[in-house]
Amino acid sequence: MEVSASKLSISAVGDVSLGDHPVCAGIGMRSAFRKRGGSILASVAYKFRESDLTIANLETVTSNKGLRPFWLPSYEMRGDPKSLTYLREAGIDLVGVANNHAMQHGEAAFHDMVERARGAGMEVIGTEETKGRTKVFEIVHEDELVSGIVSLSIRPEEWAESSNSLPYSYRDSAEELLNEIARLRKEFSGFLICSLHWGLEFLDYPSPEQVELGHKLIDTGVDVLLGHHSHVLQPVEQYGQGLIFYSLGNFVFDLWPEETRYTAIAHVDLEKGKVPQFQITPVKIDPDYSLSIAIGSDARTVEELLSWERFQAMGSKPESESEYRGQYNNARRKFRFSSYRYFLKNCYRYPPWFFAQALGRTAIRRLTGT
Repeated sequence: MEVSASKLSISAVGDVSLGDHPVCAGIGMRSAFRKRGGSILASVAYKFRESDLTIANLETVTSNKGLRPFWLPSYEMRGDPKSLTYLREAGIDLVGVANNHAMQHGEAAFHDMVERARGAGMEVIGTEETKGRTKVFEIVHEDELVSGIVSLSIRPEEWAESSNSLPYSYRDSAEELLNEIARLRKEFSGFLICSLHWGLEFLDYPSPEQVELGHKLIDTGVDVLLGHHSHVLQPVEQYGQGLIFYSLGNFVFDLWPEETRYTAIAHVDLEKGKVPQFQITPVKIDPDYSLSIAIGSDARTVEELLSWERFQAMGSKPESESEYRGQYNNARRKFRFSSYRYFLKNCYRYPPWFFAQALGRTAIRRLTGT
């Protein structure tokens, strides 16, 4: 890809799920795309065309390889590969696949997803070029500068038996991540953009360790850090000569809490020798999972969630990682109870085979405490 001399404009969004969340099995994103196709993204797609390219984090394995259609563990968090076309038609150019769901349905399904995403016309980042070296999407500028975009995850691996030979770019420590960024910075004369799966879920602010790591990544040479995993928006910080989006939240997702449905498209303009500049398009995920440009109070909520000033002024801002984790545990409990309410409220909508399996699994978990 070639762009203008010493400049680059990108758009970026957070987590994209093409499959059904376990609590939404049979009535979630996979089902919505089957019924409504690309209309889910249609009202925001024009915003992607304002940039040289658009980046998203593909949060669910999108492959039918190994699928057992009526078995909940095989079906949940698994997208239909046909839906990849809708992302491309909307204007998404680049998808990152380095995240904690990458191996949920096995390595064969992961590789199939990567090939199908490329077949749909998108580039894929977040795979390993060689062990410990992530594949880089390279951009050649008219003045022969070369920029790089990478996708990495520091969320613990949950599905594979071993994390030693994963096909996606998992890094098990901040030190390992920083060393790789330092090597990449030496290789690229232009901009370095990092899409990073990190942090904890459901809190609309970063942890002390995240802030520290974010600063170190900018100091090491990242120009723009695009964070995700929390499922809610977190603040944007202009730090030094770089820009940190601690979390861009959900973008295409079937979670039900109101706070998970506020999202945004980040537009970033980079020019060599200058601090990156950004604008935000506020977006809301509607009850039917379609996207719409947020207006009025919804737009103000998005702006508030992204405000670094809000974070700095927080009275309950955690001073330590243990305090932050305590706040996360509270948020996690709140989410779990909301999932029970959502399930009971929508019980009549589920396919009977998923409804029975979900009840059984919940009962087992409650009895065993797992």
